[in-house]
Amino acid sequence: MKAAEKEKAAQKKPASLPQNIRTVLAAMFRCYPQSRWQLPLYAACKLSNPFMSALIPSLAIRMITEGNVLYFLAAVTAMVAVYWIRQAAENISNMYLNHARWHTTKKHFNISLVRKALTTDYLNIEPQPKQKILYQADYATSHAQKLMHETAEFTIQLLGLLIYGTAVFTLDLRILLITLLLFVLDVILRNRAIKYDTEHWGEHAEVSRKRNYLERSSLDISAGKDIRIYRLRDCFHEHFNRLLAQEYRFQKNHYKRWYYPALSDGICSLMRDILAYGLLVGKVLAGDMDAAEFTLYIGMISGFTDLIYPLALSIYYLRNSHERFRNYHAFMDLQDTFLRASSQDSSGEKSETDGGRAASPVQKAPTIEFRDVSFCYEGSDTPVLSHLSFTLQAGEKVALVGNNGAGKTTLVKLLCGLYPASSGEILIDGQELGSVNLDAWQDRISAVFQDTIPMAFSVAMNVAGTPEKTLDRAKVRKSLEQAGLLEKIESLPKREDTCLTQQLEKDGILLSGGELQKLLLARSIYKDSAMLILDEPTSALDPIAESSMYEQYNSLAGGKTSLFISHRLASTKFCDRILFLENGRIAEAGTHAELMIRNGKYKEMFDIQSHYYKDSTEGQPNACPAEEGV
Repeated sequence: MKAAEKEKAAQKKPASLPQNIRTVLAAMFRCYPQSRWQLPLYAACKLSNPFMSALIPSLAIRMITEGNVLYFLAAVTAMVAVYWIRQAAENISNMYLNHARWHTTKKHFNISLVRKALTTDYLNIEPQPKQKILYQADYATSHAQKLMHETAEFTIQLLGLLIYGTAVFTLDLRILLITLLLFVLDVILRNRAIKYDTEHWGEHAEVSRKRNYLERSSLDISAGKDIRIYRLRDCFHEHFNRLLAQEYRFQKNHYKRWYYPALSDGICSLMRDILAYGLLVGKVLAGDMDAAEFTLYIGMISGFTDLIYPLALSIYYLRNSHERFRNYHAFMDLQDTFLRASSQDSSGEKSETDGGRAASPVQKAPTIEFRDVSFCYEGSDTPVLSHLSFTLQAGEKVALVGNNGAGKTTLVKLLCGLYPASSGEILIDGQELGSVNLDAWQDRISAVFQDTIPMAFSVAMNVAGTPEKTLDRAKVRKSLEQAGLLEKIESLPKREDTCLTQQLEKDGILLSGGELQKLLLARSIYKDSAMLILDEPTSALDPIAESSMYEQYNSLAGGKTSLFISHRLASTKFCDRILFLENGRIAEAGTHAELMIRNGKYKEMFDIQSHYYKDSTEGQPNACPAEEGV
């Protein structure tokens, strides 16, 4: 079954609101067990607040009117103490719950998302549609925290309505009915505003994303030169102002629709007070109620309405967080095609069967066969590779050449297990790649890509690819020495502990293009895998430096199955065989001499490039080695 078909078959129905609530609460109770009793304590304290606030002044009035001052002082003191304890318990439990929600979001949802992004199939993160899903999922983790909070607040408000609504009902049914009718009106107005926000959220988010891109680009030093030289600032201003205008229109319409719910809250509160005070004052004048009871019921009615009107807003926040949190599931539910060695639970702890990184298999040079392989990227009907068949023998050094866009990099992605083939088979030592443990296969590969960037870790970690506590420092230094970079690293204050880039450390350094190539070479030396893949890693170097670098890689490739990808044919001279890729197919294959005799596409490209090198180096003492044999 094709990858797209597998993904479609595995798609799950979007989680419902109750399912998402169970998910976030279960995570909180598991990550922060104390929340099991802190949440009920917080709810009890908050529910009792309106009653306590009404009871104390009611009791004070009763004691004063009855003339029992000493009893009044003792009772009020006791009630104030209880009220203070309740308030303190509410504040402390709320503080701990806020920490629990934050802790759960970071420890569970953020970690799970990062682990998924780091371990899932490459096809789940590289295409633009998948990147969008990933970015939305990252944003959705913050809504996990909001969903936990709003679930608690909604539940408390709902329980409060039942408790205090019953008290208001026993007093006068008319107050309850009028309050509920006003609440329904408030909900209708809020739903109108909510509907607008929901319908236009995606559009607004896209506009914000574009504006943020322009804002980041204006601050990016890599774009600064072109912006100034080519006067691109006018283009930036035009697009930035247009996007700001779109955001302004959305915000204007947003606040316009929320104006009426805000106005209704004030009107509803006014009508409630007029009705309640009118009825209660009437009962006092009729002798059916004293001043103390009047104060108590006024407080109860106020508590009831203070709970009912925020309920509509709480429902909105709950629904909004639920819809956004669905994006987390959308990414986490993406299915993997390839088999993997290890697994970890959602908390980040290794499972008992994990054992950490999979043990490296016996490092023997593999035999690789592409058997009628075709591949199309997601959303495209045009194949990048079409019925491709060839074999790399164990220990063979093969050059894969061709024009840009021929499919060379895509072929490497398939070989590394980053993408599954749309059709056909890729065999590793006779075993289909889809049935091979991907972790074990990638442990046998040392790959250097043309777009590789160093991670913002230490030089040693970049070379070893492992945390500080597990890397072999002697091996790191030896690898740097063999790559010709040790002298540079030794000149740094922290030597191999120096951080690359300044993203994480202020004293980090930036390597030049040539130094970065040596770092990647050191990484390959350190890993010492049985399969070596070079995907135009020297494309930014001049021909002389490129030739020197390939000579180093050639010495590294001894006894390994090696695939050298380049559109510069100077790199082919030390390879056993050359494959010329054109339009996703092998157009020509053979040694350099055989292809030159054949007088085909390869010779045509070689002659063009060799003439360029001759012209560009004419008269120079150190002519490009690519001239040899031309």
